[in-house]
Amino acid sequence: MNGLKQTCLVLSATSYSMKEKDTDKIISGLTVFYLPTDNLNTVEDEQAIARGEIKKGLQPSKVILPYEKKHKIVNAPGMYSLTLQMVSRQLRTEVQPVDIEFIGEVELAQPKVTK
Repeated sequence: MNGLKQTCLVLSATSYSMKEKDTDKIISGLTVFYLPTDNLNTVEDEQAIARGEIKKGLQPSKVILPYEKKHKIVNAPGMYSLTLQMVSRQLRTEVQPVDIEFIGEVELAQPKVTK
């Protein structure tokens, strides 16, 4: 599948499939929360600080993939390659997730908390 590939750390994935009450239309998808691993620098938003607010840390991204991709989630957390494509919609271009491929396991350790 062609498109922009992004390596990411998938934190969680949840599939869903349900009927819409009014129309009986099936609504389905695969919601994935992830961190893009090409830039794991923490954020400190200077504009938010100037307004007396905070914005710090790592901000997870959320995408919704087609329901049919749920079998590709091997383990979470885990490393994956996310395929994105540019799609034109109503006079604007959007990035749309179209596929996901498992790369490997991730071993998370309990962090040591120091004061």
